[in-house]
Amino acid sequence: MARTFVITGAGSGIGHTTAELLRRRGDTVIGVDLRGPDVWSDYDEAVGSKFARIMG
Repeated sequence: MARTFVITGAGSGIGHTTAELLRRRGDTVIGVDLRGPDVWSDYDEAVGSKFARIMG
């Protein structure tokens, strides 16, 4: 059963590796990293943008 995860620190290190592993097993991942201005998502851009506004 695929699940959705929000991974903080997804731009590097353990967060990045965790996000990659979850994606490979078929889960949906929303990655957040405070060092960069972007929030990326496996969802479409509208959902990713809405999430970015919530987190911002």
